[in-house]
Amino acid sequence: MKKIINVCSFLIIAVITMNSCFAISTGKIEKMIKESKLDETSTVSLSIKNADTDNVVYEYNSKKLIHPASVLKLITTYPAIDALGRDYMFRTQLYKDNQNNLYIKLGADPLLTSSQLHHAFSTLKEKGLKTFNNIYIDDSVMDKKEFAQGWMWDDDINAYTPKVSAYNLDGNVIDANTEKNSDGSVRVDLKPHYSMSVVSDIKSGAKKTSLEINRYNWNNPELVEIKGDIIAPFSFKLPISSMRRYFIYNLDKCLDDNGIIISGTMYASKLVPSDAELITEVLNPLNSTIGNILQNSNNLMSETIYKLAGGYKYSSTGSDELGFKMLKDFYKKEGLNLDNMIIADGCGVSRNNLLSSDWITSALNKLYRMKDFDKYKEFMAQPGEGTLSKRLYDLRGSVWLKTGSLSNISAIAGYIESKDGNTYSAVIVIQNFTNPQTDIKMFEDELIKLIYNR
Repeated sequence: MKKIINVCSFLIIAVITMNSCFAISTGKIEKMIKESKLDETSTVSLSIKNADTDNVVYEYNSKKLIHPASVLKLITTYPAIDALGRDYMFRTQLYKDNQNNLYIKLGADPLLTSSQLHHAFSTLKEKGLKTFNNIYIDDSVMDKKEFAQGWMWDDDINAYTPKVSAYNLDGNVIDANTEKNSDGSVRVDLKPHYSMSVVSDIKSGAKKTSLEINRYNWNNPELVEIKGDIIAPFSFKLPISSMRRYFIYNLDKCLDDNGIIISGTMYASKLVPSDAELITEVLNPLNSTIGNILQNSNNLMSETIYKLAGGYKYSSTGSDELGFKMLKDFYKKEGLNLDNMIIADGCGVSRNNLLSSDWITSALNKLYRMKDFDKYKEFMAQPGEGTLSKRLYDLRGSVWLKTGSLSNISAIAGYIESKDGNTYSAVIVIQNFTNPQTDIKMFEDELIKLIYNR
């Protein structure tokens, strides 16, 4: 009996000690938030849960609806992969029907390059197929909405947020290179030499490079104005204003370079007939996009697979609406309800997205307990990688996180293997702040370290 009493006493002491550590840890988090004074003018939302048990470790404004920014990718990417299948291949296909018409069936491939497209057409030449009556494009794989609802109009010139469509090609951006003229002025060369006009008011010899880029779609969407200063020759990327026009520009080159003649209609939209013969195709694996999405926060790839997954799952044209339906059905099976949330896109760029940090950690826990989660986790960013390349170096091997940034919004979410041996899901979102982004990121990092040091 004495031994039993001693064991019970030990357990009671252990529980008291654990609860005491818990209180100390969460107390530090609360103190840090209060001392930062961020919540006086901004919204700070925080949710931390045990990934195995769903037990809440700490929460702060966790039920409020907030803008998740790019941490949304963590909860949209896995369901999209699940719907498409890990072995899914993006396909851009060339068909020929019995009337000697050529069809290009688009796959909205975010990895497709103009050189791959050129190679596909060189296959026609190799097979002696040099003359066709008409050439049609089947772009039915995705809807015509190139920007999701709630994307900002001035994102139109942001190379990190290009338009998205069935006509994805070369990342939907072109390279711009500044070159100094003999008279000291600076010109901008585009590669490829696509029919976009650039008005340059760039000066060289400055102490730092600073460029302002504007496109006035209401006047001329193919006119870009660039002004500012450069130290030395400088390269950057410009989003394409009309992806269909850019795609056709490259198709023209493919036909000309391979001596292929079209005698009739060119580039009208038309579905591929069921009895058409597949001549050749360009294949790119879905797997090659996942790391780019979770580590580098690639918006084009994220938004593309979200829309495609919705269309693929419900045998229809890909769209954000079907992507959301796919997402709701996925999490409903796991017991999570999205009815009171808003998800307008798959990548987190939309200002219309509204989720609670409490819901996000619950979703992260569901993903954590999926049987193939380790394969998903391999693609997530650790310190020193992607958007974490300059953050939390001392926690490499212990944290797998996704960052998110929009104007006056910063977020970080993912998994933390803490010193106490447990794995925690965590979401930190700070919005409506005027502080420097670097200060907000440092604040997030300190909170992550507090969770790790539990």
